[in-house]
Amino acid sequence: MKREFDVILYGATGFTGRQSADYFARNAPDGLRWAIAGRDPDKLDALAGALDRAPDGVVVANGLDRDAVSAMCARTRVLSTTAGPFSRFGDLVVDACVFHGVDYVDITGESPWVRRLIDRHHDKAATDGTRIIPFCGFDSVPSDIGTLALVEHLRRRGTATARVEAYFAGKGGFNGGTLASARAMGEQGWLGEVDDPSLLNPPERRPDPHAEPDPQGPRRHEGRWLAPFLMGPINTRVVRRSHALWAGRGKGYGPTFAYQEWMDCGRGAKGLAMAVGVGAGLAAVAPLMASDSGRALLARFGPDPGQGPDEATMDGGFVKTRYLGVGEDGGQIRATLFARGDPGNRVTVLMLCESALALALDGDRLPGGGGVLTPATGLGLRLLERIRAAGVQFDIEG
Repeated sequence: MKREFDVILYGATGFTGRQSADYFARNAPDGLRWAIAGRDPDKLDALAGALDRAPDGVVVANGLDRDAVSAMCARTRVLSTTAGPFSRFGDLVVDACVFHGVDYVDITGESPWVRRLIDRHHDKAATDGTRIIPFCGFDSVPSDIGTLALVEHLRRRGTATARVEAYFAGKGGFNGGTLASARAMGEQGWLGEVDDPSLLNPPERRPDPHAEPDPQGPRRHEGRWLAPFLMGPINTRVVRRSHALWAGRGKGYGPTFAYQEWMDCGRGAKGLAMAVGVGAGLAAVAPLMASDSGRALLARFGPDPGQGPDEATMDGGFVKTRYLGVGEDGGQIRATLFARGDPGNRVTVLMLCESALALALDGDRLPGGGGVLTPATGLGLRLLERIRAAGVQFDIEG
């Protein structure tokens, strides 16, 4: 497909979008044609002038203007977007990508919105071979690609996978776009849908008999205290969709495959106190998001869209994910992923940009087929190779 650009970065003047543009300016290979896009021409021009390497183009498009969005998407092979809330600014972008046969990646965590994308677009995108891949940030690349790596490792040992668990620890900040997306789900009345453990599965695999409810309280495992993980209700659905889509291709993870994830709070009394506190905090947030007054309260004290942590906070953050994989034969393997930088910003940007570059440059090394996919089914272990080359550590033992 010959287009003016290989990749367009949409939402480039937002908090995460600016970081994505900077990542491309520093890391996009020579010869890759990329552009920044958004709705404010003055901000776009200022961003283009501030980057270490100027983009090959600047595209103006308001996400609520169907014609402008369609014209933008028609100019590129790959569209990468950080413009949320996606339930507000994402529909026309995905519609245009499917219409024009443009591969797509984003950083959404709005799983009910993705459920609607699946219902609207999966069949046509699959027929046309167009890859629509949400969840390409910290939500949900470590969960999805890490699980795929363990599954393939066990497969090479001659066994299917019975279970994978992931345990997350990290440090970082919080940006206003993430809060706006969460508030949007509450405004849409979608929060109840998030509780469905098979939310993203294909219709023929709903409900999934092996999909477990989300953890509700602390748990002790191998001497460490675990709490429900904030992003677990998103990530687990993505991993289950990956398993279901791979099963449709004859490469399912295992006939009884189950996946769950937790927040690792550490050992001893301090770990227990943290696990109890995290669980109580998460239980308190859901009712706030469900009410107008609660959302207004969170908006009052949280960052506005376009705002986020300072550079020191983002540079000083990290994410460490430990994985336990259990084969159908009872054997166990373990893996660890470690990345420096704030998970919701630095790590998210790295993973999103490497996902876009994989689509633009590595087509013959990606899994075949289109549709509304997941990182594991749309990008496969090629994405793991890319993020490792970009500085993410990933090691498997056993």
